[in-house]
Amino acid sequence: MEVVLLQLGSDALAADERLRRVERLLSHGAQHADLIVLPELWRHGAPDFSRSKERAESLSGETAVFLSELARELSAYIVGGSFIEREGDRYYNTSLLFDRRGELIGRYRKSHLLSYHSQERSVLCAGEEQPTFATPLARLGIAICYDLRFPEIFSSMAAAGAEVFVVPAAWPITRMEAWQALCHARAVENQAYVLACGGTGEGLLGRSMVVDPTGVTVASLGGEEGVLRASLDLARLRRYREEFTAWREH
Repeated sequence: MEVVLLQLGSDALAADERLRRVERLLSHGAQHADLIVLPELWRHGAPDFSRSKERAESLSGETAVFLSELARELSAYIVGGSFIEREGDRYYNTSLLFDRRGELIGRYRKSHLLSYHSQERSVLCAGEEQPTFATPLARLGIAICYDLRFPEIFSSMAAAGAEVFVVPAAWPITRMEAWQALCHARAVENQAYVLACGGTGEGLLGRSMVVDPTGVTVASLGGEEGVLRASLDLARLRRYREEFTAWREH
């Protein structure tokens, strides 16, 4: 299983220009990828929850349409980072999953919202479900940024069969050690792959990484914008889980 994580910079490009940048980076870096992952709230750069409502979109909005077309053009599954979803008078930090044909096959609404130096919890609503998504590649679980600090949601997804955790994030550079420790912990506790894709620039850490079920970092980036590729060995993961069953003994 070939995966690509797009670590996108948070500079002051207009929202439409950021779409073009994603296209350019992936046109060169995502050939033959099975799964592509984008960062949290990548469309507008660094998270600014004071503007969430004016930037919110529906599931048929421009961002979702763009991601659908991108998945179809690249013939890859895409976890589209996240965007601010509007449903009636409620707003969510939402990640969408598209298949190779560009069909929307999954949605996850961030279930843990940040209040520490952030307006996220006061502006948005928390999601109430922690779904997993069966694909021909693997069963996926999605968590967003701050969710990474809550091990129970990952163990719940693992119990439901998740083998690969996808974590779009906009993690602050001031908490680098926590990011590294938590990504590795979630992989080791659940004997699962962790695909942690962060934004970079304007106080964001970057440091996207792919961690294997034993806690080994198999690919990583520093603080620069770029494309990270890695190969996942799902057969090895499944053998390891069968032989060493700590992941289901919680």
